[in-house]
Amino acid sequence: MEKHIAVIGGGIMGVSLAYKLAGQGMKVTVYERGDNLGGLASFMEYDGVRMDRFYHTILSSDTAMQELMEIGGVTNKRHFTITKQGFYDNGKQYDFNSPVDFMLFPPLNPIQRFRLGLQVIYAQFESDWHKMDTVPVEDWLVKVSGRGVYQKVWKPLLRAKFDSMAQNVPATYIWSRLRRMMGTRKGVTSKEMMCYLENGYYTVIEGLAKRCTEMGVSFHLKAPIEEVVIENGRAVGVKIGGEVKQYDAVVSTLASPILEKLLPSAPANFRALLAKQEYLGVLCPMVILKKSLIPYYVLNITDESIPFTAVVETTNLIDTQYTKGYHLVYLPKYLAPDNEMANWTDEQVKTEWMKHFRRMFPTFDESNIVEFIVQRARYVEPIRPMGTLDEIPPLKTPVDRLYMGNTVMIYPELGNGEAVTRYAQKVVEQLLVDVPKWTEAVKATS
Repeated sequence: MEKHIAVIGGGIMGVSLAYKLAGQGMKVTVYERGDNLGGLASFMEYDGVRMDRFYHTILSSDTAMQELMEIGGVTNKRHFTITKQGFYDNGKQYDFNSPVDFMLFPPLNPIQRFRLGLQVIYAQFESDWHKMDTVPVEDWLVKVSGRGVYQKVWKPLLRAKFDSMAQNVPATYIWSRLRRMMGTRKGVTSKEMMCYLENGYYTVIEGLAKRCTEMGVSFHLKAPIEEVVIENGRAVGVKIGGEVKQYDAVVSTLASPILEKLLPSAPANFRALLAKQEYLGVLCPMVILKKSLIPYYVLNITDESIPFTAVVETTNLIDTQYTKGYHLVYLPKYLAPDNEMANWTDEQVKTEWMKHFRRMFPTFDESNIVEFIVQRARYVEPIRPMGTLDEIPPLKTPVDRLYMGNTVMIYPELGNGEAVTRYAQKVVEQLLVDVPKWTEAVKATS
């Protein structure tokens, strides 16, 4: 008998789940509260051009993402590009791409440059992530790189990613990033290969959703779930618009604290576990320009007085023929849960950001700025403090036939499309194990 599964959340994990479940012969309905699918990977339209709300990285080694592009039939819109990154230090920009750049990086002395390169190499040979989880990230970096490199390079990067919470994170966070980024460096020049999709990251979601629809998946937009309905310890459906829709199982891809609010009948200890999961938010203005600002895809910033922590010019990856000639720059600031900047108005953000933008780029002609658009999100990057592996929520929840998958659960991997897509497969595999048991339970009671 065909099983009908409700998937809550239409981001990349939700759509991936829908495709994989439908491929196993299940009937799937996806509920998304937004106007479009995509979640954090959704888009905005400007002057007839579809643009990513937030910047996203797809690497040449991201095999699961490449497979989704093939499934969605969008490989003809995929392009690989060599990108560059740099550092902004004391008013100057420096290349930071190859081993040669490491060895010539002016803000560091020769010994510090050598130790920085050693850190990158060291990360490739460390394979025990459980060991990394017990080591403070600062201790791990200082041990190999030294205090000088930590202060000049690593500390600014940690501040950029984790705001005031950097001191509590384990070494896994930098270790994972170093291993991921080095995985795309090819040949003696160690050039980084990234790819982009015409019309933005949403293109892969759009293609996959089209394939899902052909397989019988139903998508409901502007459809916020009010409650996951639980009877006798089992998820029996969802409530939407005051009406209960019955399902054989429910899979949530929502951020853990959001899911907690939908489970008034779940065990109290499980709800408390979901509620305590911590996430960083983000303020991420997009500046639309008439001309290029920097020669890099990402310019990391060491100056802690600057509120935004990087300058990301995605049109140094994306050909501007696909952006109507506009150059797209993102100025992100990750926010700890108690950071008051989360409450700033768009105008406050623009005023403060532009003050420092002018200091960084004093010769840039501001008449080239077309728009300054503030994008923001509350649940972006989960934080896993050291020694809390036992606090990661379970894929198979204490509520019978309620499953969950979100970025909190993919640790120690990073919360990118590649890791999320692979985790979706784990959810499907668990469902496939459990479905025969549902049928046996029905026979036993009949």
